[in-house]
Amino acid sequence: MREDPGLDMGAITHCLGAHYGLSLASVRYLPLGYDPNASVYQVLTADSTPYFLKVRFGPIDESSLLVPWTLIDRGVPNILGPLRTRSSALWAPLDGYPGHTVVLYPFVPGENAMVAGMSDDQWREFGSTLRAMHDSGLEDTFRGQLRIEDFALPSAVVIRQLLTLVNEKGLTSAAAARFARFWRQHAGRLHSMLARAEALGRSLRSQPFELVLCHADIHAANILVGDDGQITLIDWDGPLIAPRERDLLFIVGSRIARVVEPREEDLFFEGYGPVAVDPSALVYYRYERIIEDIGEIGKSVFLDPDLSEQARTEEAELAMSFFAPGGDADLAETVPGRRWPGDRA
Repeated sequence: MREDPGLDMGAITHCLGAHYGLSLASVRYLPLGYDPNASVYQVLTADSTPYFLKVRFGPIDESSLLVPWTLIDRGVPNILGPLRTRSSALWAPLDGYPGHTVVLYPFVPGENAMVAGMSDDQWREFGSTLRAMHDSGLEDTFRGQLRIEDFALPSAVVIRQLLTLVNEKGLTSAAAARFARFWRQHAGRLHSMLARAEALGRSLRSQPFELVLCHADIHAANILVGDDGQITLIDWDGPLIAPRERDLLFIVGSRIARVVEPREEDLFFEGYGPVAVDPSALVYYRYERIIEDIGEIGKSVFLDPDLSEQARTEEAELAMSFFAPGGDADLAETVPGRRWPGDRA
């Protein structure tokens, strides 16, 4: 569970009044999400209108706000985008907290799909929504603003730095020391994973892929199932221009957030439509995901002085679960022997 960062609720109330013209009755911290650089809140106005607020600890990448806002403007359904301030900006500074920014969203009552699951129709709707985004043509609009996939495995440098650190740094936290032992025990496997992913990346760089606008983190926890039955795609913090496999990673044989069953894949592709899926790209993205996650968790557990011992323990256990028998690392190369509409024979 996320820890409350202890921000001054008065500062949040003043910010939303000054920048959004809202008169607040309450601000409630929500222990949701995995982003260590943000916290989220439910705010309620004096007339009982709820909103969802994200506070980011540091500068904001405005393209992460422009992407969902532009998708909505283009008529792509089921997208949660930010509300504009009085000055038409998509975010506002939080006074008293240098570098902190706030982003306000409509509040959608419901649960994420990891908790609520999705019906057959909702899976089809998810497929058609993702296809509409991929076919939007917005990769041209955002070229120069978003990272373009280069298969360079950007998190590899973090893993190599941490592999050196766990052999040199004395750790006072019991959870961090235990996690360091885990890193040392699995150092050979981590090096092998890096080598395999980098080899795949070199091969994929020479292949011609259609590059599209991707959400890049569209697992079940980032799909909101509303109480009214509507699905909404949320958390647009890292969109990029990439092969569509970057998003299909979270569908095809996926175990991220929750296991996607073959029947659910079929329902998704009924909505998504014909597509050629490159198995090598999926394997690369699976390794990239594991490497990125364990690297970010490692930085947090080993280097964040403000992290509580409980949070350190929970994050370390999550990372270690990737390497459990039959876990994500074991299954990274296992792509279902199935065909999707549009696959090459």
